[in-house]
Amino acid sequence: MNNPEYMSGTGNNFVVSEYEKPKTDIEIISIVADSLIDVDGVIFVEKIDNQTIKMHYYNNDGSTAELCVNGVRCAAKYAIDNSIVDTNNITVIAPLGNIKTVINEDSVSIEILIPSYDEEKIIIDNHECIKSNIGNPHLLVKVDNVDIFDLEKFVEKVYAMKDFENGINIEIFNMIDKKIINARVHERGVGETDACGSGAICMFYYLYDTSQINNNSIILYPGGELEMSIKKDIVTLTGKVTYL
Repeated sequence: MNNPEYMSGTGNNFVVSEYEKPKTDIEIISIVADSLIDVDGVIFVEKIDNQTIKMHYYNNDGSTAELCVNGVRCAAKYAIDNSIVDTNNITVIAPLGNIKTVINEDSVSIEILIPSYDEEKIIIDNHECIKSNIGNPHLLVKVDNVDIFDLEKFVEKVYAMKDFENGINIEIFNMIDKKIINARVHERGVGETDACGSGAICMFYYLYDTSQINNNSIILYPGGELEMSIKKDIVTLTGKVTYL
């Protein structure tokens, strides 16, 4: 691996390196096994031009994902810090499409189109759930208290349903007020992680669109906070990216 770094996007930890060639799932699992810290995924950054990179992303089990927002933010930060690009305004090509990013020291923002969600709620274990999609699928679950909720037990019940045979990211949340949301997440192919950027976008847009929270809100994950805002049909997410 060329110039590998351990990076964290609001608690999502990754091994990040320059792209050399495609990797098999066995190679990815080997990289994860040899990591000095627990990582949620492995990212390879490929230069396209001085303003554009391509992100090759793998979950820690070797599988790929349609979108990893915090991975996009780490890839952009890695690219500018390693002189792969020469601008702080970087376009990151991800499996979902092109994503605009802006780097301001250790703060990295992304802009992305609004996700979709099903208006009809489904009930699982007496909890109201909303299906949402931003290129990858999410289940948004309102609970009384995120901190004490048995997420692993709930995940088992969700995955026992035929509706989710291909897996789904499960976001649990409780609202502190109309500006701050407390959340945890279980990501398919990874397990419980300290944050999830795409899930944050799905939660924020659903709650904003249904008038439950204000614009310019904050989602609190165990790994830190993500600042959320919306203008027309574009959601902006901002959070810290650090080296580990």
